[in-house]
Amino acid sequence: MATGTTNSENRNTVDNAQDKANKAIDQGAQKVKDTAHKAAQAVDQAAAEAPQVVNQTVDTVSDRAKEVVDRAADTVKQTAATANTQVQQATQDMVDRAYTVKTNAAQSLRQAAQSLRDQVRTTEGEPVEQAEALGASLDKMAGYLESTTFDEIEKDARRTIQQNPWQAVGVAAFVGFVTARLFGNRR
Repeated sequence: MATGTTNSENRNTVDNAQDKANKAIDQGAQKVKDTAHKAAQAVDQAAAEAPQVVNQTVDTVSDRAKEVVDRAADTVKQTAATANTQVQQATQDMVDRAYTVKTNAAQSLRQAAQSLRDQVRTTEGEPVEQAEALGASLDKMAGYLESTTFDEIEKDARRTIQQNPWQAVGVAAFVGFVTARLFGNRR
């Protein structure tokens, strides 16, 4: 009898162990199912949120790009405004210098005319007719410089060159020769 009891006890023990194992497997399977279900929900939620996250990221990048472009545009505008101001100032400075040179040239012509009249005299102390005529011409040229603008001088020069092209070439050659002689010896 001891063997029959032992077999039935062993069988009960095996059955109990098998029941426990089945319960543990069922519980483990249920946990796996629950975890898989939670993971599937998390994946679904992430998939649902992904376009929103991508859109937010695109919006953020787009906003930052717009800020950079706006700053660059502002910098370009400021640089252009500064350059424009500098060009206007340089232009005004050149115009002012040109008028100063024109005024100085007129004064020099008047002084040359007066010096010519004072210094060129006959042996009897009377003025020389040619020196008087040259002095009058220098005074007339000084008056012309004082009373005309650069635009008027340019128009007059163009008209004179068109009416007397060969004389203009001769005058230009003479001025070039004199300038070369004056500045050529300074080397």
